[in-house]
Amino acid sequence: MMTAPMSSKAFKLAVDIFHFEFMKMPGCLLADHHPVEGRILADCGLLTEGEIATHVPNRHTYEGDVIEPEWNEETRTYQYFSFDDGYWVDVPEEDMKTYNLDVDRLLRLIRDMAEVSGEPKAMCGELLWSLGTFWLGKRKATLFLARNLHLMHCFDEVYDVLKRFGNKAPGVVLTRNLPESRHIELPNGYRMVSLKDIWIVENDLCHFDLEILKAPFAGEKSTASDPPLVQYARDYSTIKVNGREFVFTGMKQQQLIGFLVEAWRRGEPKCRTQILLENVQASDFSNTLSKFFSGRSDWKELIGYGNGYCWLKA
Repeated sequence: MMTAPMSSKAFKLAVDIFHFEFMKMPGCLLADHHPVEGRILADCGLLTEGEIATHVPNRHTYEGDVIEPEWNEETRTYQYFSFDDGYWVDVPEEDMKTYNLDVDRLLRLIRDMAEVSGEPKAMCGELLWSLGTFWLGKRKATLFLARNLHLMHCFDEVYDVLKRFGNKAPGVVLTRNLPESRHIELPNGYRMVSLKDIWIVENDLCHFDLEILKAPFAGEKSTASDPPLVQYARDYSTIKVNGREFVFTGMKQQQLIGFLVEAWRRGEPKCRTQILLENVQASDFSNTLSKFFSGRSDWKELIGYGNGYCWLKA
């Protein structure tokens, strides 16, 4: 079980390869662009050597061409003929390699980072996996990982699987990129969360923000007697979060709170702060939340912010 934090760049590279069509990486790209990250992923078993490449980059041109090498029995190397230079060129060893992503190891890494329990299980070919379960108050929720959910044909297949799976328990579907249309939703109350929104980088190590992971269900009752975590007036002049009430008399502040509440209800863990301020037509002098809420400090107990985003602390 890999529980130690991973280099943020190595983790991003593993996630990127996971979303490649064949979940593999040419050795030449690792050598040229990701030598350190590639070594980290190989050392922990996330990348393993696969088949020999049939085409390699022609490093004697600047056109980005690829060429098919030939095996030379005499030199015991792969070579190709450079017409620009007029001689045979040995192919670097890394150019001949292909690295396969160990999907099972990546699934278990993400499972451990999300602190869920259970064995990853394929639900839909190479599009959707169940990673395990975690606690939402007094009930369990299921965590899924989906590939390329922003592509409509992938979304449709995942949608059909989750529709058949039913709503025995709430579920969160992690994916790298969310569908762009805000009107697209998963069936049976399943929610989508972007991997990019929950991973946090500290000292170049990557871990998950578990509060954001659970945020899509923050307003749902865990039992019949539990009060909602978020209660608010129709005009958003008052809002109560986790039992504490906040009052906003200014119209623009009410509008901003309304945007955050609606985003929270849709299951969107974060909002772009600048876009939010533009939507409420904040003046040029209110281009930050601190200036927008000038004169009061309790807003920081209601609204979280950082890295250009803000969210309800529900």
